[in-house]
Amino acid sequence: MTYNNGNLKKHTTANPLKKLMLRHFNRKLLDIINSLNLQQPTIFDAGCGEGFISNLLALHVSSAKIHAMDASPQAIAYAQKHQSDKICFSTGDIYNIDAEDGSFELVCSTEVLEHLKLPEAALKELVRIARRYVLVSVPKEPYFCLGNLLSGKNIRRFGNPPDHINHYTFRGFEKFIKRIFPDKKVTVFDCIVWTIALIEK
Repeated sequence: MTYNNGNLKKHTTANPLKKLMLRHFNRKLLDIINSLNLQQPTIFDAGCGEGFISNLLALHVSSAKIHAMDASPQAIAYAQKHQSDKICFSTGDIYNIDAEDGSFELVCSTEVLEHLKLPEAALKELVRIARRYVLVSVPKEPYFCLGNLLSGKNIRRFGNPPDHINHYTFRGFEKFIKRIFPDKKVTVFDCIVWTIALIEK
């Protein structure tokens, strides 16, 4: 059976509008990361899926050493076959990452928290293993679901993908993070139908 899932379909879509939006999202991520002026950074990509964001970072973040992890062995197998061999891919549990406190200068997790039953616990684990920064993104509601509706996707679910169990507005996501980490600097960025947040330790 050929491996495929929603994340793979998103990153390999032939739809020109979706490709344009994804390119904009990728550029925004890189702009934020490059603004941090990291020197020979160690980066951890949690919930990396098939490794598309990991590969983006490997190509565009100078001198980065990248570790990427996902719970799906099938996704990791795809990543190891199709993405840069400079990335260290592994399977693992986002709630219990096999890394010591402050192991990575930057920890990324894009389009993951909306899938998790315990997003707060996962976010705390990401912050634990980060030395300086955590960069996370989620779909921005209600615009993400509205976009799905307009494109004819998940109509019976009002545009909501079946694997999305958490939903965040732009300000709601900011409040969610600040409630968990009231002592940390949190900056949120608006990116079409996504919200990106940078947490500084």
